[in-house]
Amino acid sequence: MTLAALVFEGLVAALLVVAVVMCLRVDRRLNALKKGQDGVQSSVIALNEATDRARASLAALERATSQSGDVLETRVAEARKLADELRLITGEADRRADSLSSRRAPAPSRRRASEIFPEGAGSRVINDLKDVR
Repeated sequence: MTLAALVFEGLVAALLVVAVVMCLRVDRRLNALKKGQDGVQSSVIALNEATDRARASLAALERATSQSGDVLETRVAEARKLADELRLITGEADRRADSLSSRRAPAPSRRRASEIFPEGAGSRVINDLKDVR
């Protein structure tokens, strides 16, 4: 063998060693990736379970909201009826109060007969009024 063939075979051997080292490194990385996929796979399963629980919680929340909304709607309708009835009652009370206040005009102060007839004819007027009765 010539020196050139020997150098060439040495170079090929060195390249083969480099290729083996690279293959080992790739194999280690692939194994690590495979192990990491197991972790990713368990993470995906946990995420799916959490999503299912969240959906169930949202469905329960929607049912509770619907029931609360129905109860609230009936209470609001009842409150509106009571408010209308209260308006009618207070309106009637206001009308009656206005009616009573208009009927009760301040009574004129009573004056004595002596004030009306200062000449002393008060007793005669009183007697005449008694007779009319």
